[in-house]
Amino acid sequence: MITKFKYIITVAIFLSAANAQITSDSLSFLTNNYSRQNLFTKFEKQLNTYSLNSNLIYSGSYNGLFVGLKENFYSTVTKSTTKSIKDEQRFELMSEYELNPILRIGGLVKSNIFADDRKLAINEASIFNASLYSKFSPLNNIYITPFGGISNNKQIGEDDKGYIYGIEGNVDNLQYDNFGIISSMKFLNEDISPRKNIYRNFSVNLLNEFENSFSNLITANYIEQRKDFYFEADSVTSAVYKVENNIQSRTETNYFLQDRIQYEPEKSNLFFDLQGRVSFRNIDRDKRYITMNNISASSFDTRIEELKLDFASRAILTEKNYGGSIKVEFSEREEKHLTKRIANANNIFYEERVKTESRKNNKSQIINLSASGNYQISNSDNIIMSIFHRKLKYDTPSEDNSDDRDELLTIARVLYEHKFSPFFKMLLNLEGSYNHIVYIFAERSSNNNIRRVLKLSSAGIYSGKYLSSFNSFEVSANYTVYDFEDINPNIKSFSFRQFEFKDSTTINIFRMLDFNIFGYLKLSEQGDFYWQDFKGRPVRFLQESYLEPKFFYNYRSAKFGIGLRYFSLITFGYTDNIKQKETEYTSIGPLTQISVNINNTLEMNLFGWYEFINNESNRKRELVNMNFSVNWFF
Repeated sequence: MITKFKYIITVAIFLSAANAQITSDSLSFLTNNYSRQNLFTKFEKQLNTYSLNSNLIYSGSYNGLFVGLKENFYSTVTKSTTKSIKDEQRFELMSEYELNPILRIGGLVKSNIFADDRKLAINEASIFNASLYSKFSPLNNIYITPFGGISNNKQIGEDDKGYIYGIEGNVDNLQYDNFGIISSMKFLNEDISPRKNIYRNFSVNLLNEFENSFSNLITANYIEQRKDFYFEADSVTSAVYKVENNIQSRTETNYFLQDRIQYEPEKSNLFFDLQGRVSFRNIDRDKRYITMNNISASSFDTRIEELKLDFASRAILTEKNYGGSIKVEFSEREEKHLTKRIANANNIFYEERVKTESRKNNKSQIINLSASGNYQISNSDNIIMSIFHRKLKYDTPSEDNSDDRDELLTIARVLYEHKFSPFFKMLLNLEGSYNHIVYIFAERSSNNNIRRVLKLSSAGIYSGKYLSSFNSFEVSANYTVYDFEDINPNIKSFSFRQFEFKDSTTINIFRMLDFNIFGYLKLSEQGDFYWQDFKGRPVRFLQESYLEPKFFYNYRSAKFGIGLRYFSLITFGYTDNIKQKETEYTSIGPLTQISVNINNTLEMNLFGWYEFINNESNRKRELVNMNFSVNWFF
């Protein structure tokens, strides 16, 4: 178990380090964007919703010529009183030819089509870009890619055409004077008059391992993105500027700087990590056409400024029979909503918009403390403990906003594991949480509450030659108590108790035939609760049960299953503390399941069931549900 604990810690460190590194997802002209080659198709039908998702990634190289293809299509059809259809398609085709080890030339075509028959602000749009590029590599680790092409962008009936141009560059693990450098940049202009979209991105990672035990990772990132959108113009703007649609520009700018120090001394099981980060974000919204004779509070454009500071520290210790970690995190964020002036506009409307936007201003502070430990008592006994505590302070400077609050959350857990034999082990888990929310101002203080949750569960796992089984029992109780329920009759403290039993068992009848049964039973009770007397009055009771027995026939790389699916949900109410049935829903029918896996290259899965449905009104329905997927790794 200690080995497993070390493995989990190692993976966590790797993932957190990877998240801090620069990724090249924003770069368009990289051949490794097509490296994961596969074909995936999934069709799903549940209730009145049909969905189809198909994704293809393919690439190949032929005597210096590279060709990459991406295709993704997603469609959803919903049938109710009216039929709703939503489609989205994305297509990419890239071709690149190597003239010599330093220079490559190529072309890239991108298409994105979106259509939704619902009445939305933007229910139909398409983008088509075609560009040529040259890729210059003065060193093995450095690539510079200028590009240019044409663009056709359609949105709510407006068809805009123009040019796209820019440059990309990336540095892939360049070593320079004890530093490892990973960097990327992108400069993109999309001039589709009267709109203009831009994208700017610069990222750099500097890794310095100045001693065997110390490493320092510095990360800096800058992103600026502007998108112009059409929206319907009012009658006055349309008459003055002779346009059907107005244009709003949304420009978002992000900066962040991060430093991370890791310490792992030689011949020691101690690991220490310290991280600090400062980030700043701006969001500007600007309307293109504004008429002075139709000014209102909504005519003014706005700006959002956000400043965030993050600090984190972690220590991990692993020994032969025990291991543990402790982590401290602090985050502070301030968000301001500003209003932009319009020259010669009525100051009354400006002040009205300023007041509206200032209500959204907020500050927050979050402190997280967490610790976990693992102690192997013996070869058969192991115990894992963890605790998490968070404090949130949320403030709103505006006198018109009463959402100021403080929140405390504590979660503790103890898990005990005992191995009776190599085939059977038992788990016992105890978990509790305490959540207290306090609103500062009287306007919302009726929402002040304390939530206490307690869970006790046990599980048994048996794995033998002819029989494998997993069984679990869980009882949980949730007590939510409001501080001022005596003052507000619309708010009542409540309790929610639940018992759950799950079972999954597989029996090998003979070499190619298995029998599997999966099922669960949930009993839930919700009621009014009085914490001082620790008494409750039940209000609602639910009984939910599910059973799925199946036979599986295994033939080489294929598995064929047939069985039965049963689901039942019964709700009860209480009159004078007497439980009475209110509703009943049952579903029963045959099911089938087919799985094929050929050399981990081709995967096909089919799962479907036919339902005969009955409910309390004696309405009988029949329904087909199906989930079919194909995944082919080239």
